[in-house]
Amino acid sequence: MRKCLFYGDSNTYGVDVRGGHSGARYPENQRFTGILANELKGEWEFIVEAKVGRCIPSMDFELEEFEEVIEKAGEIDLLAIMLGTNDYLSYSKPDADRVAGRMKALIDRLFENEVYSSRKTDILLIAPPKLDFTGDRYYEKFSTLDGGLSKALHKVADEERVHFADVGSLDLPLEKDGIHLTIEAEEPVAKYLLDVFRELKVHKD
Repeated sequence: MRKCLFYGDSNTYGVDVRGGHSGARYPENQRFTGILANELKGEWEFIVEAKVGRCIPSMDFELEEFEEVIEKAGEIDLLAIMLGTNDYLSYSKPDADRVAGRMKALIDRLFENEVYSSRKTDILLIAPPKLDFTGDRYYEKFSTLDGGLSKALHKVADEERVHFADVGSLDLPLEKDGIHLTIEAEEPVAKYLLDVFRELKVHKD
């Protein structure tokens, strides 16, 4: 059985913004990661390490946490990273290329480890869900409905020769904040990634 570590932010965490606090989550069996685990039982084991507000690790404390998570997970066949949203929203103006640069730097750092450079552990880069701030005078410029963020991350995946999936290409219902997936969006994400996982060719001794 193959083993995958999901590393993500609030949308991987399955945050329920209706719960009134950042720790509220959708039920495990209704999160896309839980649905995937159920559908691929016996084929894949999933470890989910997700945190609200997480950015692509670039600062020392972020990289330290990232490396601790990877070490704790033990031997894995696939590292699936779905990040970039919080980085994108932290800038004063939209800059998909800057987000992509951070992601490339992280993957380059991973490739310094022989486990990744030899492809003993593969990497799946997942472009995050779209952002939709239509009608918001300030934030509308940060909407990613044009696919620009996904394209920038896809380019990184191609350059680094890692697997790629584009959740940002899906027409998903979002909460009123234009950022977080509704509970109804979890199943379509899971179905999309289910096809991705079934087509993945990862190294396995």
